[in-house]
Amino acid sequence: MKIKYSEAFYSIQGEGRWVGTPSVFLRMFGCNFECRGFGQGRDQSKWLPKDQMPHVTDPNRLNYKSYHELPVPEIGCDTSASWSHLYKHIATNEENSVIAEKLLNLTPHKNWDSIHLIITGGEPMLWQKQIPDLLSQKALEGLEHVTIETNATQKLKPEFKEFLYDQVLRGYSSNKIHITWSCSPKLKISGEAWKDAIKPEVVQEYASIPNSDLYLKFVIQDREDIKEVKTAQHAYGLNVPVYLMPCGGTVEGLELTERGVAELALKYGYRFSPRLHVNLFGNAWGT
Repeated sequence: MKIKYSEAFYSIQGEGRWVGTPSVFLRMFGCNFECRGFGQGRDQSKWLPKDQMPHVTDPNRLNYKSYHELPVPEIGCDTSASWSHLYKHIATNEENSVIAEKLLNLTPHKNWDSIHLIITGGEPMLWQKQIPDLLSQKALEGLEHVTIETNATQKLKPEFKEFLYDQVLRGYSSNKIHITWSCSPKLKISGEAWKDAIKPEVVQEYASIPNSDLYLKFVIQDREDIKEVKTAQHAYGLNVPVYLMPCGGTVEGLELTERGVAELALKYGYRFSPRLHVNLFGNAWGT
């Protein structure tokens, strides 16, 4: 069984509950959203059209041979090359056994002691049929914690749900793994429609999985987003941690929003999520 992915790398988790944790990241290819609005302000009439977004107009896009060569987008999705068909030529399509060995070899001591695996994207839940096979590979024996970073719109497929219950949670496989659902629903500033982005039944189903935990993480720009956060929180109807994370895929962009969002978290009683990978590494690919 194969998975198409953009990159695999070792770094520290830069956001959410496990911030600061040494982790191996697998960024899967493909997404159901584009999030064109990030960094473009609130007046949608002034947004760049889809065919003029930086990842589309980049004159070098056909010449890139590695994701590490890509510039960091200043607007729109900061990982647009992980889902845009314009960059599929530099994505990798490999057997899960090969991927698992690569992930293990990224760990500092070639074992999973204290190391988390972060399955991200794009939207990793588009690969639900393949994830059980990946997590069952011998090279992942000893792995105890997996975080799935998702936009929380994809219902659990029967084969993945069965795996979560029967193989992982009941210990029928050698890998008994704790799952963290890092759910990042997209608000209006992303450019995605509420009806497509806010799926309470999906998040509630994730939260129902035993031996897992879930939190909500909203990317916001300023105070205007708080009402929408509260509305979404009410729609989900869950007593789970809620994080506010500042919009900004570059160091310069993050400087404009970070302190203000932290102050909003304090005022309204939410948790604050930094973006350490932006602060420390400039949000470069592979970090």
